[in-house]
Amino acid sequence: MLELVNITKRFNLTGAPEDERTALDNISLQIEPGEFVTIIGGNGSGKSTTLNIVSGSLLPDEGKVLLNGRDITKLPEHKRAAYFGRVFQDPMKGTAADMSVLENLEIAYNRGRFHSPLKWGFSAKDKEFFIEELKRFDLGLEDRLNQKVGVMSGGQRQALTLLMATMRNKPTYKMMRRDYILFSGQDENVARREFDSFFEEQKALLDEKIKKENNLTKDEINKCKEEFDIAIRHKFDLTKQILLLDEHTAALDPKTAKKVLELTDRVVKENGMTTLMVTHNMKDAITYGDRLIMFHLGHIILDVKGEEKKKLTVDKLLKMFEEADKKAEEL
Repeated sequence: MLELVNITKRFNLTGAPEDERTALDNISLQIEPGEFVTIIGGNGSGKSTTLNIVSGSLLPDEGKVLLNGRDITKLPEHKRAAYFGRVFQDPMKGTAADMSVLENLEIAYNRGRFHSPLKWGFSAKDKEFFIEELKRFDLGLEDRLNQKVGVMSGGQRQALTLLMATMRNKPTYKMMRRDYILFSGQDENVARREFDSFFEEQKALLDEKIKKENNLTKDEINKCKEEFDIAIRHKFDLTKQILLLDEHTAALDPKTAKKVLELTDRVVKENGMTTLMVTHNMKDAITYGDRLIMFHLGHIILDVKGEEKKKLTVDKLLKMFEEADKKAEEL
């Protein structure tokens, strides 16, 4: 679960008191695992500021950001990268233009993993996986693995960025141990001992089974190792990546934007990803996702889901926005 608790953020670009602007005014928000939330609102309403605070690129002046109950408010952005994938409005962001499609994918796939820079490289298995993933996008990107990303079209680049933001290599045991200690809600020493004890117990059972059945084939040994792997992941893999979409189709032409949105919806549903999508397009906000939030002047003025969201229309949303704007002017 992702939680924002009493978040306030102010900006003052000139230093003069009269120029201070409150971007977020004591907002609290809970995002359930697997929810696809669309966020709308006018310019300066607090939409992108919210994503920046969630991703760690901005610190709130007041309040906390919690991930699975753990306070990550002061966790640096680069350390949050293992838990959040982000796609920006500008297709030039989120990828390395001078690197190939394959190089960009490999970096994204291993986000947050422990590895030595000297051992960095591609495996045939990874490459095969990337090709299959790119084929699903039906943009011919699987045939451009060695092409520099900088020469690609905006739509191709945004589709690639979307894939990079949503893919995650299976976490290593070291990563799962780290995250379990952080997010289990237990005392860190207790969580550490629990992980280590269970891991060693399962490893001993695996070794004993392989040793006892000394005539096992290679496939049978791999199946035993897979069962061990599943047991560890089932008990200790606590975090799934959260997708942050910051008006990621706004810079694209209508046809390409529609294609990228359809890809987004499919990827989110297939992976059961918790998603926050900021958009100015009210029709898209209604069409996609299972929950809709409207911001206005740093406040949440609408939060609907389920059947209530399905009944929304663009006209209703415009009316709500106009009424909120009128009330603000009267204050």
